[in-house]
Amino acid sequence: MKKLYIIFSLLTGFCIAISYKIKDDYFYLPYPNAIEYILVVLVLLLTAILLIRRKHRQHKAALGLASAATILLVVNAMNYFFEWHPLNLSLPFTASQSFEVIHEPYKWQTATPGSAGYDQEEIKQYLKEIEGWERLRGLIVVKDGKLVIEKYQKGATRFSAFNVHSVTKSITSALTGLSIQEGYFKSEDDLVIPFFSEHQGMIPGNSKYKLTIAHLLSMRGGFTGWDGPQNVEQALVNEGVSEGKIGQEFKYYTGSQMLLSAMITKASNTTTKEFAREKLFKPLGIQCGFWRKVDGYYAGGDESYFTARDLARFGELYLNKGRVNGVQILDAAWVEKSFTNYTSESKAFRTLGCYQETGYGYSWWLLNYNGKPVYTARGKGGQHILILPEEKVVAVILQEWNLQKDFETENAYLCRLLAILTREV
Repeated sequence: MKKLYIIFSLLTGFCIAISYKIKDDYFYLPYPNAIEYILVVLVLLLTAILLIRRKHRQHKAALGLASAATILLVVNAMNYFFEWHPLNLSLPFTASQSFEVIHEPYKWQTATPGSAGYDQEEIKQYLKEIEGWERLRGLIVVKDGKLVIEKYQKGATRFSAFNVHSVTKSITSALTGLSIQEGYFKSEDDLVIPFFSEHQGMIPGNSKYKLTIAHLLSMRGGFTGWDGPQNVEQALVNEGVSEGKIGQEFKYYTGSQMLLSAMITKASNTTTKEFAREKLFKPLGIQCGFWRKVDGYYAGGDESYFTARDLARFGELYLNKGRVNGVQILDAAWVEKSFTNYTSESKAFRTLGCYQETGYGYSWWLLNYNGKPVYTARGKGGQHILILPEEKVVAVILQEWNLQKDFETENAYLCRLLAILTREV
């Protein structure tokens, strides 16, 4: 019996350690809450194998169940403490990796597509067509401050919050602008390294000492490594920087926004999430469903969860040049800087069907659709906030990012939407 207790105790501890390692270091995997369930199934399977022998069957069954329960309890406790992912995230390997928020998403005034100048039958036909858009979960269109299109499918609702991934970068950009307004930063020309005195003796070379906030925002930091989820230490200490490319060459690097989030935390003497709640979300009347922590800082470039309605409200802030309900929340000059192209040419920019990537601002993509400007906050797996300034439109697209992508088909649906929204009335 003593041997059984030792085996199950070691097995439980080993499974908890594996869960910690996976969740802490590999949170960008499609199913962030999968590992504990997989390990529990393996423990129960091992228990079932041990039960083949009749000796001490009751004790084996009890120890197996206790081990499984302990793994789930401890891992979920760690998840809550470390803020790895939403506790009520849909089960892994199901149709959705979303969760239902308990707050009421922003209450938009509504209008019919016809009253907004659209062809009612064309909209109806399009909404029927996109039922074949397999990964689409939410689509809303706001024109002139009124919600004119709202569609959810595959079980999603207006309460469904999805991981918007790199859309988070555009939110962090807004928080950077607000930090300047609040006097926490002098300007976007502030140097980065002075905010990280604890790392200065560890930073090799002199190149990173030339990095500014503007370089991070515009993805011109000269980082030489691959893009992906990085923590502050990885970006500051371990990642290489090409001095000749700083401020010159566009290279997408998520660690840039991780540094910005840490800088906002340090400068404001609060967390990025709390700063966002007080200075951005509350004035807009929205909430963040969940925001992941990475080694003590809220992720600046990914891993935040929002509903479609709340995302559209954030987009409206930029459509209206920082002004909402008669109040200037974000400096109009910051919005203009955000939509300014800092990289006119790059091999990274593509033509994607009906539109072209023409540049990158302060964490916003700049697109050209038939000669019309489109600004987009864009996240992995097809998350979009589309801003069409000439049409006074904000559109939000939320997709199930962990499912197989069919880019050509999905982009064709997006192009069809752009055609509808930009058609002359």
